[in-house]
Amino acid sequence: MTSLRPVVTSAAPRPFGHYAQAVVADGGTIWVSAQLPAGIPPGAPVAEQVARAVGNVVAIVREAGGTAASIARMTLFVADIADWDEADAAYARVLGAHRPARAVVQVAGLHHGYRVAADAVALVVAP
Repeated sequence: MTSLRPVVTSAAPRPFGHYAQAVVADGGTIWVSAQLPAGIPPGAPVAEQVARAVGNVVAIVREAGGTAASIARMTLFVADIADWDEADAAYARVLGAHRPARAVVQVAGLHHGYRVAADAVALVVAP
């Protein structure tokens, strides 16, 4: 049976509800819950929201034993697909040359009035 280890870090916002920031499965897969850009105002520019949300994902992945480069897949949730160019440019600035598989999904709305959120699947890096 596979066991799951919850991940908790103060380097990213505490969950708003009944869920873990991430869980690590046996074998070293890190499943990161969707992260809002909590800590900045919901009205902040989309680029700032993407940088914060993706930064939260990276902080959680690091706490779980991975790195930004060990992120295998990420999903960006955007409230308005018209923000695509700004969101993609900010995403590229945060991740640099690393290009995980990715989806961008327009959603009807996000909690607390934010315009973006991000989740990911990553791998634990061998010590």
